[in-house]
Amino acid sequence: MRIVFWKVLKEGRISLTLAAIVEIFAGTILEIHLESLIALPILLAIIPPLNDMVGDLGTIIVARLNTSFYLGTVDPRILKNKGMRVNYTALSLVSVIVCLYISIVMLSIYAFPYVNLSIIATVFQVVLIAGIIAVSITLFLGMLLSTISFRRGHDPNVMVMPIITVIGDFLGIMSIVLVAKMLSLA
Repeated sequence: MRIVFWKVLKEGRISLTLAAIVEIFAGTILEIHLESLIALPILLAIIPPLNDMVGDLGTIIVARLNTSFYLGTVDPRILKNKGMRVNYTALSLVSVIVCLYISIVMLSIYAFPYVNLSIIATVFQVVLIAGIIAVSITLFLGMLLSTISFRRGHDPNVMVMPIITVIGDFLGIMSIVLVAKMLSLA
């Protein structure tokens, strides 16, 4: 029991330190683009639910793969792996549904007084494009880091979970800023 404790503590220290560094970087990027995001407040309001969704889906794939690795139902390799493809596809589909839900909720809260078709279309575009970008990269990195971690003898739940949630936060912020700039909103 004592050996497991020290192993988890050692692995957790590394991943939590990396997570803190990435989170500081994500906060800095948000601060840099805060003025442009405040110009259209719904963009700022989209960040928390989008980050939550991306982080949740990233941790889901890490947890599912970790369980599958230990049970032996999924081979810990990235290429030519049906189990990983099924997980990736299912979570990608869930992300599209959740992005639509986030769009509807945000529109009902923030755009209700201004029922304007262009605002509705813009919010759907921002959330869908930003969500798909952030989720796709997060899921891929979750699969990659879980595989590498497991193959090296580390527990992906300890090593990868903190890192993947922070990567999700970072990508959520970056994808909203990127899509807002792409659509000339910020």
